Amino acid sequence: MSASEIRRRYTDYFVRNGHTLLGSADIVPKSDPSLLFTNAGMVPFKQFFLHPHTAPHKMITTVQKCIRAGGKHNDLDQVGHTPRHHTFFEMLGNFSFGAYDKREIIRMAWRFIQEELQIPEKMLRVTVLESDSESYSIWRDDIGLDPRRIVCCGPKDNFWSMGSGEGPCGPSSEIFWDTGDTRYAEDDEERWLEFWNLVFMQFYRSADGVMQPLDVPCIDTGMGLERVAAIMQGKTNNFDTDEFQTIIRGIDRLQQSKPSQSVETHVALTCKRIIADHLRASSFLISEGVCPSNTGRGYVLRRIIRRAARAGRRLGLSSPVLPALYPSLEAAMGGVYPELIQRRDLIVDVLQSEERVFEKALDKGMVLLEDIFLKAEKNAAKTLSGADAFTLYDTHGFPIDLTQIIANDNGWTVDIDEFDRIQRQSRLSNKMSWKGGSAGHDSVEGEIKSALFEWEAAGITSRFCGYDIDPEANTHVSQSTVVACRELSDGGALLVIDPSPFYAMGGGQEADTGVITVTENYKSGALHQYVVSRAVVLPDGQTTVLHLTNAANKQYLLSAGQHVTATVDMRRRYGNAVHHTATHLLHAALQKIVGKSVRQTGSQVHFDGLRFDFTSSALSEEQLRDVERQVNEAALSNADICVNEMTLENAKARGATALFGDKYNPQSVRVVEVPKISMELCGGTHLRRTKAVFPFHIIAESSVGAGTRRIEAVAGMAGSVWLQKQLDYARAAAGVLGANRPSDLGKKAQRLADKAKAEREGAEQWLRFAAANVQSMATHTTVLGKQRAPTLIHVLPQCERFMAAGPSTQLVAARASYLRDTEPHFVHVVVQGKAIALGVSPENFPGMQAGKLLRELLCTLPGKGGGASALAQGVLENTVTDIAQLKSL
Repeated sequence: MSASEIRRRYTDYFVRNGHTLLGSADIVPKSDPSLLFTNAGMVPFKQFFLHPHTAPHKMITTVQKCIRAGGKHNDLDQVGHTPRHHTFFEMLGNFSFGAYDKREIIRMAWRFIQEELQIPEKMLRVTVLESDSESYSIWRDDIGLDPRRIVCCGPKDNFWSMGSGEGPCGPSSEIFWDTGDTRYAEDDEERWLEFWNLVFMQFYRSADGVMQPLDVPCIDTGMGLERVAAIMQGKTNNFDTDEFQTIIRGIDRLQQSKPSQSVETHVALTCKRIIADHLRASSFLISEGVCPSNTGRGYVLRRIIRRAARAGRRLGLSSPVLPALYPSLEAAMGGVYPELIQRRDLIVDVLQSEERVFEKALDKGMVLLEDIFLKAEKNAAKTLSGADAFTLYDTHGFPIDLTQIIANDNGWTVDIDEFDRIQRQSRLSNKMSWKGGSAGHDSVEGEIKSALFEWEAAGITSRFCGYDIDPEANTHVSQSTVVACRELSDGGALLVIDPSPFYAMGGGQEADTGVITVTENYKSGALHQYVVSRAVVLPDGQTTVLHLTNAANKQYLLSAGQHVTATVDMRRRYGNAVHHTATHLLHAALQKIVGKSVRQTGSQVHFDGLRFDFTSSALSEEQLRDVERQVNEAALSNADICVNEMTLENAKARGATALFGDKYNPQSVRVVEVPKISMELCGGTHLRRTKAVFPFHIIAESSVGAGTRRIEAVAGMAGSVWLQKQLDYARAAAGVLGANRPSDLGKKAQRLADKAKAEREGAEQWLRFAAANVQSMATHTTVLGKQRAPTLIHVLPQCERFMAAGPSTQLVAARASYLRDTEPHFVHVVVQGKAIALGVSPENFPGMQAGKLLRELLCTLPGKGGGASALAQGVLENTVTDIAQLKSL
């Protein structure tokens, strides 16, 4: 029975039994900050176990995508080495929120096993909590299971709770399959595979550990698809099941198309399993907008991709491996998960980009590690110091787990305790450095953070009234009252007023600025103004704190209860509104032109421009023009911009777009809508109509990481100013190049480019001629490397005729490449002055690395250098003028 058939039978069965089928929730939990990834089938329903009356359906069934990699639920290092560990897996689940009890779910589960899966009773056994006599009786009396097949266990095995704290909890009953592994006796637990867990949430455990019966008992069951597939397909290893094998056969085809590399059978099998598992995990993560980075979920994704890429290297596969295998994943799972097909281009682009980056990092890290391995004084202990490992990690970005793997492959160990100690010291040092001394900017920042913390703890609050401001108004003045004020050592102050019209930095939009005015002398009517340089919001998300820059000796005027006048800089507020509205129109245009797979990953909104980051491959010039045109058409439609507050559930039901990774209040969110064009959850300030966004111009499009692009743009008045500047630049360039008008610039520039290309090609042709015709001043024959490869060392003359072909470094590299291709049965070392190059024919010397050979040479002949497998280059410390200087090699 295929995995696809098992999915279908499971969900059909429970739908027939009154359950509602829901699609898989996202792998990235949207409302559970305690989890890095969805790691179990029940995760999307945690709130319903806490509050069953809020569940949308009383009986639900799902096939949930799960990830266990990173955080406390981390199976990454075990993948490939065991039969059943995976980073990505699917959990078949059914759930009841007060609809039925343990008796009914045990009956349903048993019927499914017997009727749908048809697993013989003699191959099964179950466990129950030793104190749960009710479950024991149901299995024995209602189901009729032989008591010898019912095993009573303690709470460690058969009691479930939401972590160790308070919350719903209860006994469980697990169902096991006899693997038939004759290495173990029939009653040995190692012989039995758990594949279905039935959890009976009957109690609520309070913080003090006391358990009380729940008013509404719930049911949570989970069955691992990969495990059931192994059972139904007669396999003892999940990786031998049909969907994994589709991918592994793709790996075999890649191997057949590449030169064979000798790898031990068990190592090759482990590598294939790592690649198959990690291709699944990385592809699903990317499909949900996760991109490789150095923190959080992005770092876990980066580790997964890089671990798979290294496994491919060990198999002798050329990078990038995962993109080449992606069609196999589509064949295996694309029919069940259409997002794999819909977002193919994005996924493949991210995989390819990350593997390319890793290839460079790995080559660099290998050079550094090999240099360490070559140091004679360390060979005896074969221990890589924590200091060396930390340098690789901190300076060169080489992950510690990869350093450990490579060291282990070479028979070395890593002093991980020393590494951890140095890392802790580094973090502490960075923290102390950030806090700063007793004076200066860092000290003020510390004062600000301290004040914010104290005010939050004290419950200081204020209301934001800035949404009522017409962004096109010339001025806006609000009457407010001082709530709290704190003097700063640099002469500034922190101020909370209520209400506050100032928008604090958030959602990518820069903060408002302006002035606070207070009457200094009531008799004379003299006024004092404080400049508001920035505004931040307390963690409560509501209270705005203003930073005043000129409050020295005047803080006494801002005592609590004092009435003040707050004036917002409307030029800045208007520019922010124009560009924030433009980001919404841009997001909508990208989804229309590029595709629905586009997801916003961040933005920065300023009064004079915007920056918008999104998931996508590089855009063509035509796509950029179409996006620009789409935004301008939306702007010129002069559509009303509607703002409404509603519950998060209602907003999602209406189709509002939420920013990936943001957290929202489920009771109240702000929805900004441009009818028929855009609808997003957003707390920023916006225009009231779209016309002011025109003209919109994209000024740059670039990469900011694997699978993430950035558009920089200007709109409205800033767009007009930018366009005028471009015309000024064009006129100036036309004058310099002798063009009659700016429209002639293209022709002039093309003529210059053609001329430069011809000169460059002439120089390259001369370099090739010199490489083929320069005669060695002297030649020496020797052998190099473990293979004792026959080697010719050539010393080139410092001849002006050939020096004209280019610098010595270029000429020796060209000569080494020429000799490698024309005399491939020798390794060639070419030297001219201080320049050195080494060429190796991979076909004639398989496994020999030019870079490694050159580094070995440079241990005898002082210098530095490196390179790839076929060509390496370096620079010597001393000039070589005679072959005698090299005969010791």
